[in-house]
Amino acid sequence: MEKNRLNVAFIGLGDRGRTAVRLMSAMPAVRVVALCDGSAANLESARQYAEASTECVVGSDAYAELCRRADVDLVYVCTGWESHAPIALAALRGGKHVAVEVPAALTLDDIRELVAASRASGRHCFMLENCCFDEQLLDATERIRNGEIGEVVHAEGSYYHELADRWTPWRLEINRRQRGDLYPTHEIGPICKALGIGVSDELETLVCMDSAPFVGRQVYERALRREAPDFVSGDHTTTIIRTRRGRTIVLRHDVMTSQPYERQLTFIGTRGRITINDAGKASHDVMTADMNRHLVDALLNGKPSAISLKDMAAWSAIVPLSALSIQKGFAPIAFPNFEI
Repeated sequence: MEKNRLNVAFIGLGDRGRTAVRLMSAMPAVRVVALCDGSAANLESARQYAEASTECVVGSDAYAELCRRADVDLVYVCTGWESHAPIALAALRGGKHVAVEVPAALTLDDIRELVAASRASGRHCFMLENCCFDEQLLDATERIRNGEIGEVVHAEGSYYHELADRWTPWRLEINRRQRGDLYPTHEIGPICKALGIGVSDELETLVCMDSAPFVGRQVYERALRREAPDFVSGDHTTTIIRTRRGRTIVLRHDVMTSQPYERQLTFIGTRGRITINDAGKASHDVMTADMNRHLVDALLNGKPSAISLKDMAAWSAIVPLSALSIQKGFAPIAFPNFEI
């Protein structure tokens, strides 16, 4: 790694990936050395933000070679959820830092492999949870740490986002096959950062319950134009978590029913409460740019990252743990010790 320059390869160039290339390429400390996607059109669209010498690779499995290249310092992953862990593992085993979109992994085994690979390689495995860099959250965190509402005893997070025609086939297929809280990090990440969970407290026990798929099957069939009698993901999913210190957290997730976008956080303390309601006001670009600046600074200057390996593991684990809770009749499930 050069002293003042980070060489980055981007894998996955859909909307999220192209935004990442645009924002990162504008940073003087970043050089985009490679772009990879299964779509030539996506590559062409992203290439406008990169230097002329940037290598472009087409192919859904072409990432392996990029993860071994000597001139790559960081692999930035914006692919579909199921490919996050395999690509991140290839990057870590190739001696690269990796920044991977949320959730970083969908199974406990994959999370354990990511933890082991990061520790063995000494490379960062950073989960790209940009909501942790929301200006409203940072303000609320400061107020909480200054004791404005006393000791926080309970927090709630809601993610309501009717995706409708924005659904991509891979995401609908995961919803067809799997129950549980499939996309929890926009809520749990900011809550954990505000409450110091992962430092002075830990996520301990989880219970998850979902509604029936009243409209999910119709959403799938309308978007993909094929029947889905086996569609299982609930329209509305509620996850309850208790921490080691006895605080409680409620997460609500709904991307199926017809309602306005809302990303709400509430912190209830012994002397008051703080509520944040984004309702689409926060800028995705601003949060992502701030996150990227932090990441580049951490990697170039040897600083700890704001989203740690422990954070990545605990937050991603909610996906498989919530599915297990539902499978066992909405039973309490303990968070595993990932030995970090």
